[in-house]
Amino acid sequence: MEATIKDKANKAAVTFLQRRGYDILEEGWAHGTDSVDVIARDDEDMVFVDVLVNSAGLDMPEEKPDRGKFERIAAAYLAEAAEDEDLSVRFDIVSLLVIGESRALLREGRIFHIIAFLSSTARCRSKPCRRESGP
Repeated sequence: MEATIKDKANKAAVTFLQRRGYDILEEGWAHGTDSVDVIARDDEDMVFVDVLVNSAGLDMPEEKPDRGKFERIAAAYLAEAAEDEDLSVRFDIVSLLVIGESRALLREGRIFHIIAFLSSTARCRSKPCRRESGP
C-alpha cells in the first residue's frame, strides 16, 4: 500500500525533528476523538506537534491551532506517561508545502527549510539544520 501525502509529510517532519535533536516518543497518538501527529521531548519540554501539509497550490497550510485539543491530548498523555519530573509542555505546528515531486518547504515557527520530501529520509538543505545551543 502506497503512503499518502500526509503519511509522507509526517515521516519528513519526524526526521526533521530528530535531526534537530528531538526525541520522538509517539507518532499518531490518539485519545478519544483527539489526536496529535507527534509527541516528542526537546530538552526539558514535552512537545505535542501537529503536521500540516498542502500539496495543491503555492500557499503554506493555514495554521489554526486548536488549543482545547492540544490541552486534552497533553492531559491524557501525561496522565498515562510515567513522567515523574517537572517539565514544560509546548504545542508546535510543522507545516509543509509540497513544491516538487521530491521536495517540500517546511515551516517550523517562523523559520523555513527546504527538505527532501518523498525520499526515504528528509534532509535539511538550509543551514544550520541542527539546533544550535545557546540562549
